[in-house]
Amino acid sequence: MREAGYRRALRQAGIRFDPALVAVGMYDPDTVRVVGRALLQQSDRPTAVFAANDRTALGLIEVAGELGLDVPGDLSVIGFDDIPEAFLTARPLSTVRQPIQRLGAEAARMLVTMLAGGTPEATHLVLPTRLIPRATTAPLR
Repeated sequence: MREAGYRRALRQAGIRFDPALVAVGMYDPDTVRVVGRALLQQSDRPTAVFAANDRTALGLIEVAGELGLDVPGDLSVIGFDDIPEAFLTARPLSTVRQPIQRLGAEAARMLVTMLAGGTPEATHLVLPTRLIPRATTAPLR
């Protein structure tokens, strides 16, 4: 879903999708470090990264610092989830907040229905999200 939203936003902005700019499976901290370092050391490195989750975003910020990049001066970083660590860091993370409690309640409701032999009303549910701008993003220069 997150990649689909990314692709849709690119289309709406008239920007061609580049698969080389998408890294999948970066939930493991070691993978974040390896892939993030490779991404940020490219000669035409990105000026912004939208990570699939806040932990990945925080890992990318750490790698950027090790490479001498300033966030958000050289690189804007945004995460997804709005975990507590997102705003408890020295440089609070810009993120997308999702209604995690409602998400859990809806998932539990679907599971209970299925365990009772029924079919949930919806098997695909889109919940509202909200952009939380903090200190890791800057206007495009």
